[in-house]
Amino acid sequence: MFCLLAIIIGYLIGSLSPSYIFGRLLKNIDIREHGDGNAGTVNTYKVLGFVPAFFTALIDVSKGLLSMFIAKKLGASPICYSLAGLSAIGGHVFPFYLKFKGGQGVATAVGMLLYYLFLILKNGWLTISDLLILTIVVISFSYITRKGEMVGLVVLPLFGVFIFLNSPLDRITVFLGIIIIYIIFIALLNLTKTGFLKLNLDSDTGKHYIPWRLLIRPAAILLVYFHLTQEKKTSLYLVGGVTLFFLLIDTVRLIYSKFNVLLFKTREIFKSKEYKKFSSITLFLIACFLSFLLFERNIASLAVTFIIFGDFFSKYFGMRFGRNKIFEKTLEGSIAFFNACLVGGYVLFHFINFSFSIFIIGALVATMVEILPFGLDDNFSVSIVSGSIMYILKNLFG
Repeated sequence: MFCLLAIIIGYLIGSLSPSYIFGRLLKNIDIREHGDGNAGTVNTYKVLGFVPAFFTALIDVSKGLLSMFIAKKLGASPICYSLAGLSAIGGHVFPFYLKFKGGQGVATAVGMLLYYLFLILKNGWLTISDLLILTIVVISFSYITRKGEMVGLVVLPLFGVFIFLNSPLDRITVFLGIIIIYIIFIALLNLTKTGFLKLNLDSDTGKHYIPWRLLIRPAAILLVYFHLTQEKKTSLYLVGGVTLFFLLIDTVRLIYSKFNVLLFKTREIFKSKEYKKFSSITLFLIACFLSFLLFERNIASLAVTFIIFGDFFSKYFGMRFGRNKIFEKTLEGSIAFFNACLVGGYVLFHFINFSFSIFIIGALVATMVEILPFGLDDNFSVSIVSGSIMYILKNLFG
């Protein structure tokens, strides 16, 4: 009974729409019919100004917390008062007196996110290094994208991964996960509507873009997983077999021009610059095989992880947000590359035993190899060079 009452109270508190009320009081308008049509803080600022927007933000952020506080005082269980907080988000999005058309509930969700973050920190489920990595990523992608929602799309999944790796599965982490997923969903919805996620294919860096090749790259982390969990010989057979398959296709098409022309007609398999060269897929797989063959397991896994996520992030963020050229790359893409190396390697650190300082040097080396025009495809050179440097440093100082 208390649980149902707590949920109802949460919904009623959440349905209070300060932006709508301020619109009626100050300008006698329905704020949902002005600006971007959203009954939230940003639209309140655009339509009504700073002061109404400030109080809108303050009230909206507090609604979930107030609902949880009242539910707790009524004697509701921890799960019930957490549900009351979620109910406040529902009330904000679907207020009954506004024909169930309210705001997006992000501010209310953020208030609850901060509450759960406080509990996470209080329980020691985030380390200093976790917070440092998150801070670096926030600063870096704030500079790169200059868009809060885009930063959230990068940081919140990472935050969720850290919580998953360090925390037990209980009420706090489950409800925090729900909040994170909801905020990410709203951010994706908004960015998709505005076309902000689209790549600028007219730029020099985007003219050879093939969507499936960019999107499939993170799946290569399965090769690293296989290498870490299986015997070295077994992983070499797997990677070697895949590499041989792509190498054979490239060799045949480069020898037989008619076959090469046929493959390039679709423009959906190879980039135009690969017409007379081995594809970057083949070069990546060769480097992956050589890394697994030559380096110890931990070094090989880190080196290959660098190029898997570094290449994905540098291509997307370089094409979409690149503003400042560095050789043939962009500063923004290269910053994204380093952050991807940093994050990918740091997550991997939860499963391997390796020197943190050597890992950081390896990530920096991988980034420099990606930036500098050595004449070698970075899909090949990044893992080989960074792996070699980490191997040398480990044997000198490890």
